[in-house]
Amino acid sequence: MLEFNTTLLVCIVSFVIFLLMLNAILYEPLANVVHRRMRYINSNYKEAEEAKDRLQKLDAWVLERKQKSKEVAREVFSKVIDEYKLKKETLIEYEHTISAKDMSGVRLRLQNIDRESRAQLKEHVGELAGAVVSKFLGYEKQIQAVDEETIDNILSSCTEEQANG
Repeated sequence: MLEFNTTLLVCIVSFVIFLLMLNAILYEPLANVVHRRMRYINSNYKEAEEAKDRLQKLDAWVLERKQKSKEVAREVFSKVIDEYKLKKETLIEYEHTISAKDMSGVRLRLQNIDRESRAQLKEHVGELAGAVVSKFLGYEKQIQAVDEETIDNILSSCTEEQANG
C-alpha cells in the first residue's frame, strides 16, 4: 500500500521547486521569444499587407496616369495633325495663286506674241503673195489690197488644222 511519509512530501516539494525553476529558466524565456517572434511576424505581415495595398493603389494611379497621358498625347497629336493640314492647305492655296498669276502672265505674253506675229504676218502677206505670183507667172505683180478678214480666216483654219493634226 501507499504510505504517506516525509519522503513523499520532500519529493513533491522538490518536484514543485524543479517545475518553478524550469518555468523560470526555460519556459518563460522560450515563451517570451515565441511571443516576440509572433509579434514580429504579425507586424511584418501587417506591413506587407499595407505595402501591398499601397502598391495596388500605386499601380492604379500609374495606370490612370498612363491613360491620361495617352489621351493628352492623342489630343496633342490630333492638334498637330490639324495644324499641319491647315498649313498644307494654305501652302497649296498659296502655290495655286502664284501658279495662276504666273500662268496668266504667260498667257498674256503669248497673246501679245500672237498678236505681234499676226500683225507682222499681215504686213508680209502682200509681199509673199507677190513673190508667189512672180514665181508662177514669171513677171512681178504688186498685190496692194489684201483683205484682213481673209488673212484671219486663213490663220484660224491653219491653227484648227494644227490642233486636229
